[in-house]
Amino acid sequence: MGSRSSYRSYPGWPILLLVLIVGALIGGWLGEALVKLVPVLNEVGQVYTVGIPHFTLDLQVLSLSFGLTLRIGLFSLLGIIGSYFVYRRM
Repeated sequence: MGSRSSYRSYPGWPILLLVLIVGALIGGWLGEALVKLVPVLNEVGQVYTVGIPHFTLDLQVLSLSFGLTLRIGLFSLLGIIGSYFVYRRM
């Protein structure tokens, strides 16, 4: 009989990506709520915006729009870290 290793299988990377995005959203929402309740956290709750500005390519028959903006802050990062630990427990 073969011996079983103690290797633990985790859900795939699409589930990890989904869990991390949900964690960032929840962390961002909680951060905004905390900053409104406790104004002292205003500096900690500062959000930085990084991304590609929105642009449109108009081809008369077809119009293509593209843009990507990432709004990241401390509370979003804490949400991502917390969601990673939740993923590890799955």
